[in-house]
Amino acid sequence: MSEGRHPSTARASLPDDDDLLGEIFLRLPPLPSSLPRASLVCKRWRRLLCDPAFLRTFRARHHKPPMLGFFAARARSPLFIPTLSPPDRIPPARFSLPQRLSNSWKFLGCRHGFVACLDLNRMEALVWKPVTGSHHHIPFPPEFHQNKCNYNGAVLSSAASDSHVCHSSAFKLVLAHIGSDYKSVSVCLYESESGKWGKIGSTSLTCVSLFYRPAVMVGNAVYWFLHFSNSILQFDLDGQSLAIMKTPEDTHVTGYSHIHAVPHDNKLGLAILSKLSIQFWESEADLDGVNRWVLRQTVKLHNLLSLSMDIRATWQTVISGFDEDNNSIFLSLPPIGVIMIQLETMQCLKLLEGRYMDICYPSTSLYTAGLGIDGGDDKAEMLNST
Repeated sequence: MSEGRHPSTARASLPDDDDLLGEIFLRLPPLPSSLPRASLVCKRWRRLLCDPAFLRTFRARHHKPPMLGFFAARARSPLFIPTLSPPDRIPPARFSLPQRLSNSWKFLGCRHGFVACLDLNRMEALVWKPVTGSHHHIPFPPEFHQNKCNYNGAVLSSAASDSHVCHSSAFKLVLAHIGSDYKSVSVCLYESESGKWGKIGSTSLTCVSLFYRPAVMVGNAVYWFLHFSNSILQFDLDGQSLAIMKTPEDTHVTGYSHIHAVPHDNKLGLAILSKLSIQFWESEADLDGVNRWVLRQTVKLHNLLSLSMDIRATWQTVISGFDEDNNSIFLSLPPIGVIMIQLETMQCLKLLEGRYMDICYPSTSLYTAGLGIDGGDDKAEMLNST
């Protein structure tokens, strides 16, 4: 500023420096509209924002991707339900399966930008990446061609320990199957990079067990809660080995809709719902290396959500899902709807008004592909929302 010039008349301008602009762009929020909107300013900004090296750095910086919405199972294909507001809202058609499934299928879940389903008539898995549209059909191993009733599994990126996990196109698929006697379980791992299934691990169960809820991932292991036996199946991805863990004995939980395995401080946890209270348990090793369950927190939902104790939710409320990336739990509370609770802040967000969802499958991703977010002409849509 020249001497004697009034401060209010001074004009600041950004230096003509791509590196400085890049540092500023890295601080944009990781929402679907952030980079497309900025790319409309000028050709120079678009060139910088579309640079693959910048996008890799952007993904690495925002290692916790936002939740774009969640999937719900319906008759012949999963339905995507967006949860962000415009201009970040992803229209359901953008996240629709590239083909219809048969009349016997199962949704496995979402993780690291991938979606996995099982087509039990064709005896194959479908792994799909909605952001890119890529999809893969993977036939079951021959040993799994039986008992179409009780399968489960999990999908994850092959770069699960990498900060660029959402950008990776390589994946792993875990397929689990409970035998026809419901007292044995087998698990097998498929890796897209080799295109092959690994060895099949099997173990006996102490009593009749069923899969019902989706798997959760903690560290480098995948866990399923086994209903009726009140136990947890662990599959170690490194050693491809199985183990059975018992749940806390003094919870007295019955039925299959009141307990959910969850990650907790990078350890295995349990969320146990009883009426309108949730107990959060954590598994930890004692001095002898033996795992034990510790009750860490009890949340009274009627206080948190200002609910009346005589509401129907006291017996119809279920834990319907868990967002591993953002440490959030989903609850269906008739007649209120679907509520998301962020467990670190205990902030609540209503996702669906008056709807009941038995199981929700949260979908998180750094959605930076393309300019259009809410349908219609891409550039016009972005300009109209500016």
